[in-house]
Amino acid sequence: MQTLAEEAAALTGQVHGLSLLLGVVLGLVVMGTAFVIIFNKLQRSRMLLSLRLEQAGVNNRHLEDEIRQLSEVHHNIKEQNRQLLRDNIELEAQLNGTRTIARERLALFEQTREQMEEDFQNLARKVLSEQGRVLREQHADGLKGLLLPVRDQLDGFRKKVESVYDSESRDRVSLIKEIEHLKNLNERISQDALHLTRALEGKNKLQGQWGEMILDKLLEDSGLRKGLEFETQVSLRDRQGKLKQPDVIIHLPGKRDVIIDAKVSLNSYLLACRTEDSEERETHLKAHAKSIKTHINGLSGKQYQQLPGLTTPDFVLLFIPVEGAFQAGVSTCPDLLTQAMKKRVVIAGPSTLLAILRTIHHMWRLDEQNRNGLTIAKEAGNLYDKFVGFVEVFTEVGTRLNQATRSWEIAEKRLATGQGNLISRTRALKKLGVQPGKELPDDR
Repeated sequence: MQTLAEEAAALTGQVHGLSLLLGVVLGLVVMGTAFVIIFNKLQRSRMLLSLRLEQAGVNNRHLEDEIRQLSEVHHNIKEQNRQLLRDNIELEAQLNGTRTIARERLALFEQTREQMEEDFQNLARKVLSEQGRVLREQHADGLKGLLLPVRDQLDGFRKKVESVYDSESRDRVSLIKEIEHLKNLNERISQDALHLTRALEGKNKLQGQWGEMILDKLLEDSGLRKGLEFETQVSLRDRQGKLKQPDVIIHLPGKRDVIIDAKVSLNSYLLACRTEDSEERETHLKAHAKSIKTHINGLSGKQYQQLPGLTTPDFVLLFIPVEGAFQAGVSTCPDLLTQAMKKRVVIAGPSTLLAILRTIHHMWRLDEQNRNGLTIAKEAGNLYDKFVGFVEVFTEVGTRLNQATRSWEIAEKRLATGQGNLISRTRALKKLGVQPGKELPDDR
């Protein structure tokens, strides 16, 4: 029994030892299995981390390429913005220059228009004043024109007589010679006047030629140009085919014409100048006024204003080439001018006609200035059209600038300032251990 007990105890000890050994083995197996599992997990984690790092490197390179592209776009946009700003400054300078030129031209045009109006008003007042003065002083001027040469000669003679009287004893011979010279001079003047009177008396054609010569001189003095502003001896035919030949046709601005006739007879006036009898002179002056009326009726019947090819005012100018003859006719018949106007004829002496011709010359100057004004207005219209086009282009430039600015702001946000921008994401990759070949600037 004791032996069985000992064997059982020994067997129990062996079993207990085997149990302990089995527990150790099982523990080692469990630990090995756990180690293998942990090792496998670590191996997979390592491989996964390696793949992530490789993918991060690829992403980093893509991001760097995108950053470079965006930086180039950003640089180009900045250059375009600066160029547009320079263009804007240049266009504003051109616009200011154009506005200045337009204001100066408009001011010059306004000044020219005001000056033309003032000159025309002054000229009109001068013509009216001259006409009134002629009508008021016609009689005095006529006598003055007749007596002035004689008065001058008598003044010279008086001075000579006084000089001789003061030195009679010494200059008697000289006085006799001077008187003889004065006598010869008076005889020559009388003879010349007689020859002129005989030449003109009764020779209407010669009187007409002489009147045309005086008229040509006035036309020359007026500043009008032959062949442009006036024509002489133009042959025209009326609606019935009859030949009409006005002495002078004056062209007015606006394609209008004025006809001048210088064929009035001066026979009665010359007779009145020759006679010393007051009653006979009065008779000749009345005949002179009647001759003018007859010529007025003849002119009215010719109806020059209805000739084809002419656009005339509703009157004809009757030119009397001698101022004294004009004044004598008006003085003898005070309503002569009114009667002539009723017949659509305007009577004019040399001074009156010269004032009319100078007025027409001034009208041509005003017409030329008006044409220049129209040219200026046309240029101003063209300038305005150019300005409108410039404003349109300028507005388009502003729109493009705004678009470029908005594009730049969007790119700036994506690159540097916006949430999740490329620079912050790239720097985050660098913190993860990426080793780039280049560094971003400090201001980024």
